[in-house]
Amino acid sequence: MAIHKGIPFGRKSYGHSTCSDIGPIAKRFPDVNFLVYHSGWVPGAKEGAYDPARPDGIDTLITSVLDSEVAEQGNVYAELGSTWRGLMRDPDQAAHGIGKLLKYLGEDNVVWGTDSIWYGSPQDQILAFRAFQISEEFQERFGYPAITPQLRAKIFGLNAARVYNIRVEEVIKHAADDRITRRRQAYRQMPDPRFVTYGPRTRREFLNLLRWNGGRHT
Repeated sequence: MAIHKGIPFGRKSYGHSTCSDIGPIAKRFPDVNFLVYHSGWVPGAKEGAYDPARPDGIDTLITSVLDSEVAEQGNVYAELGSTWRGLMRDPDQAAHGIGKLLKYLGEDNVVWGTDSIWYGSPQDQILAFRAFQISEEFQERFGYPAITPQLRAKIFGLNAARVYNIRVEEVIKHAADDRITRRRQAYRQMPDPRFVTYGPRTRREFLNLLRWNGGRHT
């Protein structure tokens, strides 16, 4: 079951967009997987450390799951469409948002999403998540996990593959020579566009540029 929770469409839909009903229904139907689109995230509402008294946002999803004791049941999944796009602009909010979901729902129950149908190419979101890390300070203070390559792989696709009964080894086998792979190989041989980087790329190159320019900024 894929359910829109969060990103309310005005006051009339606000109550329906919160996650208070997720835990009870997931407990009632343990044989059904519930994918919570947007994880309850509300644009413009700041994400901080988990607050059980908060009436909306990601915290309501966590509270609903904890109160209903379905975290161990494992049939509630937090999806990151639009959520990560909003959080990635603020490292602290990103750490709290992703950290809370991983801590309370589990590393196997957070799945990738981009909502790129609304925003265009998701490449910036992918690159940001590849580089994303929760600081050691936040790991110690709030009990968030480190974002390891293995954890990234789970969120990027392995968790969703399990939900949809997709055999990863079969996907890898068929993707080894599909059209996308052939185009990727052709691009590596003759990249177009080339994404050539102009200007200084390191501190040394920047200082050299200043010397060449007589110390003046351009």
